[in-house]
Amino acid sequence: MNILWNSIVGHQGNIDRLKLLCRENKVPHAMLFCGIDGIGKKKVAQALAGAILCHNPVHGTACGECPSCKALLADIHPDFFQVLPEVKAGSGVIRIDAIRGMQEKIARLPILSRQRVVIIDDAQTMNEAASNCLLKTIEEPGEEIYFILITNSVMALLDTIISRCTREEFAGLSADVISSVLEQQGISKDKADYLAGFADGSVHQAMLLNDEEGISLQQAAMQFFSACTEKRLDMEAVWNEGKKLGSYDKGQLKQWFSFYIMLIRDQLVLYSGSQVPLYNQIDIRKINDFTGQLTQLELIRLLKLAREYQGRLRYSVSLRLMMESFIIKVKDLLED
Repeated sequence: MNILWNSIVGHQGNIDRLKLLCRENKVPHAMLFCGIDGIGKKKVAQALAGAILCHNPVHGTACGECPSCKALLADIHPDFFQVLPEVKAGSGVIRIDAIRGMQEKIARLPILSRQRVVIIDDAQTMNEAASNCLLKTIEEPGEEIYFILITNSVMALLDTIISRCTREEFAGLSADVISSVLEQQGISKDKADYLAGFADGSVHQAMLLNDEEGISLQQAAMQFFSACTEKRLDMEAVWNEGKKLGSYDKGQLKQWFSFYIMLIRDQLVLYSGSQVPLYNQIDIRKINDFTGQLTQLELIRLLKLAREYQGRLRYSVSLRLMMESFIIKVKDLLED
C-alpha cells in the first residue's frame, strides 16, 4: 500500500492542496475523489490516509516509520478500512451488507491511531440501499472518522452524498507521463509512446491495450467505426455485430466503447482543424480515410449515443440485447 506522496506520479496540485489541509488539520471528514479510472486517485487517497493516521507526520506527509505507518504498509492497520465492489461476471457492486459491515467496525474507538479512515473505492457502484445506508453515516461522521470516496462517475452517486462531500477533481495524466510510467515497467519507448497515445490520460487504459485482448478490442472498434462511415449496417450486420459484441463481458465492452469514442473524437478534431493531437497516431492513414464520410452532426450524435450506452454498463442488463439496441440506434441515426 502506498502511504507517501512522493511515490505518486502527477497530480501535484491535488497533492499540494491535500498536504496543506493535513498540516493545518483541516481535512474534511468526507471527501469525494473524482476522475477517470487508472490515474492514481486511490494512491492519493492512501497517502492521505497515511498522513491522517501517522503518529508523527512531517509537513502533511506520513513519516513511514511509526507504528501506524508500519501497520499500513503491512496492510494490518486496525483503524484503516476499505470498501470495495463485489465483482461477479465482470461487474462490480457495493451492496448494503458491505456498508453495514464497515459501520460495525468503525463503531468502536480507534485502536492504534487517534483517527480512523475509510476508503470507498468505485463508489459509483453502490446500489441504492448501500448509498442510503452510507448517507446516514457521513451526515454525522464524528471527529475521529474520515471518509474518502473514489469515483469515475459523480453523476452515478446520490445528490445527497455528493452534497455532503468535499470534491477533489483529478485530471488525466499527460501522454509523456504515461509513457514514462510504462517504460519503468519494462515496455519499450516506441510501444510506450503508442500506448500512451490511446490512454486518454490513464495508465490503466494504456496497460489494458498492452495485451492481445486490448489490441483485439481496439481493432473491433475500428472495424465497427469503418462500417459506420461506409454505412454498411443492414439488419444482418446488426444481428452479427450484436452477437459478437454481446459476447464480451462488461469490462471488455467498457473498453470497446472507449476505443470507439476515441475514434469519433479524432474525427471531430480533424474536422475542427485544431492542433490537438489525435489519440490514434499509428493508424493515422485509416483515420484520414474516414474523414469527411460522416458529418460533424452525425459524429456528435454518435458520440452522445456511445457515451449513453457505455454508462448503461453500470446497471444489470442483458449485454447482447443492449448492444443490439445500440447498433440499431446507430443504424437509424446514420439513415436519417
